[in-house]
Amino acid sequence: MSTGCIAPESCPFREQVCNVADDEVATCSLLGNIIGIENHPAMRVGRDACDACCDSYPPSQQDLNPVVASLLFELSEQIADAGGVTGCDRERAQELNRWAEQSLPAVAADEDDCIDIGRRSYAHLKGISPDTIAKLLPRPAESNSESKSKAETWAVGITTAPRRLPTLEQCALSIIDSGWSDPILFIDGDVAVPASLSRLDYCRRQPALGAFPNYALSLAELFMRDPHADAYMMIQDDAMFLGVPAMRQYLQSVLWPLNGPSIASLYCSRKYNQQAPGWHKFPANWVWGAVAFVFSRDAVTEFLTSPLVHQHRALPDDQGLSKVDVLVGQFATAANIPVLFPSPSLVQHIGTVSTIWNFARAVNARQASQFLGDLIRAH
Repeated sequence: MSTGCIAPESCPFREQVCNVADDEVATCSLLGNIIGIENHPAMRVGRDACDACCDSYPPSQQDLNPVVASLLFELSEQIADAGGVTGCDRERAQELNRWAEQSLPAVAADEDDCIDIGRRSYAHLKGISPDTIAKLLPRPAESNSESKSKAETWAVGITTAPRRLPTLEQCALSIIDSGWSDPILFIDGDVAVPASLSRLDYCRRQPALGAFPNYALSLAELFMRDPHADAYMMIQDDAMFLGVPAMRQYLQSVLWPLNGPSIASLYCSRKYNQQAPGWHKFPANWVWGAVAFVFSRDAVTEFLTSPLVHQHRALPDDQGLSKVDVLVGQFATAANIPVLFPSPSLVQHIGTVSTIWNFARAVNARQASQFLGDLIRAH
């Protein structure tokens, strides 16, 4: 059973609430149900843990959210160290301890938790200029050439699918605030569109097709709607933009720095950080992150007609339903199309749970450890 609660007071697993040393403490019966016991000191949790649990997705006996996983790890460890208790022997406790550990987000020691990243506000940056961005993320020297094509007209799409922790609204509003007023929502399956986004055009695929088919069809639709745009931007629904008009203005002064078809990732994971700030050409097959790609017009037409796209979708055992980032990287290498990326990252990845696999946590290498918004805020 999933709690579905939005506040600790509505959680059916929160029992025996009392105040202890000025802290509100309750017994988590979900932990007891999982372990198979009725009472243990480690089942008593503070209000802060309950608040954090309700901020995450609803847990169940089969699917632990990060907070319950952390509590279960501690509880099962204590029971195993004690040699077992009535209702849970040592072997069972050790088994549950391993499961809890596997369910914990793989966050590095120096990395902020994804949920906290998503809560940060950059509203005070609204008045910054494109040159403020350029001081921390220098424009490529080639961008100043008059012979280069300019990204003045844009076609923008956001792909979205069901998530236990929805991020679509925050993502879309950050894009709109960054200067793209009319992104199109490409909805794969049963996703509720927030009221704040109800004016936007959308395309719903029902039943859901999968991440890669939705991505390829969405990019094709952007082109069919506007075959003469200078830039086609495809964004996944767990991207957070700066939320300032200067972002679009800055990108229009940067793209396109090279002649011929190009792809630019606005996202840079911690795996791809560079010592020298600025725009870089990726030297191999891009792998980490399809969070926010921008395609030039020529790159879009080559992508949509590439045999690699068709071959990827036809892979057996549903392999062709995912790995958008890997396929874009393979396509770019095969077609000799440069993939440009910024270090520090222009967008942050705020999703904590994959929409493809229930238990895949989008943390660690799939976070930008250097996000431009944080750097500007620190100056």
